[in-house]
Amino acid sequence: MTGALTEGGDLVQAVRAAARRGRLREAERLAVEATSRIGPGSPYAADLANVRGGIAFELGELDRAESWFEQAMWLAGEHEDPLLAARATTNLGNVAHLQGKVVLAGSLYQGALEVYRRENDPVGVARSEHNLGLVERELGNLEGASEHGERAVLAAREAGDDGLLSLTLLGQAETAIRRGQSEAAQQLLAVARGVAERGEDALGLAESARLEALLAYSVGRYGAALNGAGAAYQAALRLGARYLAGECALLAAQICRRLSRRRVSDRFRRRAEQLFRAVGATPALRRLEVVLAG
Repeated sequence: MTGALTEGGDLVQAVRAAARRGRLREAERLAVEATSRIGPGSPYAADLANVRGGIAFELGELDRAESWFEQAMWLAGEHEDPLLAARATTNLGNVAHLQGKVVLAGSLYQGALEVYRRENDPVGVARSEHNLGLVERELGNLEGASEHGERAVLAAREAGDDGLLSLTLLGQAETAIRRGQSEAAQQLLAVARGVAERGEDALGLAESARLEALLAYSVGRYGAALNGAGAAYQAALRLGARYLAGECALLAAQICRRLSRRRVSDRFRRRAEQLFRAVGATPALRRLEVVLAG
């Protein structure tokens, strides 16, 4: 029995490792093999289903991702694993969020947060508070977004996780930019970048670059903004972070519009559209049309 458990854990770790390196097709192949060897009664079945949902999510296959996350949540309940059930619930929230179902996403994030608090899991608390901050920001409640963001940063510091701390600081920085608090945003970005560099967090550094470009754009420094957005776009592409690359391309298109560089703006617009379509981000496509109308 111990050998079977060890093998199951090794299989899931191999799938997760391939996914983290951005080798999604390899991860999917390994996941299919692992699923054939790990039955639904295995203690690793829920974890594998959750990982498979994450792979489908990154591939832009949102219906399949939702199905796997629902299966993971159900299996985690069967095996009485509340933290894994909460992670699957969070992931279902991410699917709803990307689809533009913001209120549903907020409800799922809140449900996960309650479990994380009950289980004294600061990592889960930090992620949930961060996600709820994103929801409030999209709903136009910037003060509420900032309050969730503050709690997310505190929980990330408690968890001692540099990647998570960088994520939450960046979330706070974007909210500060939206609120017109440029000095506060600059300070948050400086701290976030330092944390990302310390943790060798390439994705955090790419997001830092995007937000630094957004900040420059918001205060009229268009040349610096365009350089920063272009660098962030290239970094996101290298990492396979298609949604982030799409956001960078959209920002670059906006800046080029402001600089009357219409042809370059149109190229970035087309690339942003391709990237958002690839991950199934329909609301982002609608936002692109609104932002670049005319």
